[in-house]
Amino acid sequence: MSKHEHVTLKVKPGASSGNGWQQVIASNGLMYSFKYSGGYQDKGGLKTKVGDGPALIDVHVDKDQRYTIDHVHFTDDPYHQLSWAQGDDASGVIMDANTQAEDADYAIVVADAQAGGATIPCDPMIQNEPRGPKPRGRITQH
Repeated sequence: MSKHEHVTLKVKPGASSGNGWQQVIASNGLMYSFKYSGGYQDKGGLKTKVGDGPALIDVHVDKDQRYTIDHVHFTDDPYHQLSWAQGDDASGVIMDANTQAEDADYAIVVADAQAGGATIPCDPMIQNEPRGPKPRGRITQH
């Protein structure tokens, strides 16, 4: 059965710690914090089994209109399983073909209108596990 996750991304200037908040340096050199809710382990990710059908992650930036989605960046996607469809300025859908096993990352790159369009990379993970038992000795950390 294919998965369909709903994810909200909160972004704010400055450092925050605990309760799922992550810190990152934006393109303007300033510290920002971001937090995903929804998705795998309530951290914005996706975990599915290969062959369960295409999976979707609906992504929405929290209601603060100063933040919009600039673009989405994928890494560790050698089989080109992932694609992005922009919705409005603050939403879109990540599509995972889910035909190959891989651990991939996506980063929602958010622009801050109040900081001259500075961009903030916010990155959880996507994991397509092979069917059957997990390979021995494999540890995936994100």
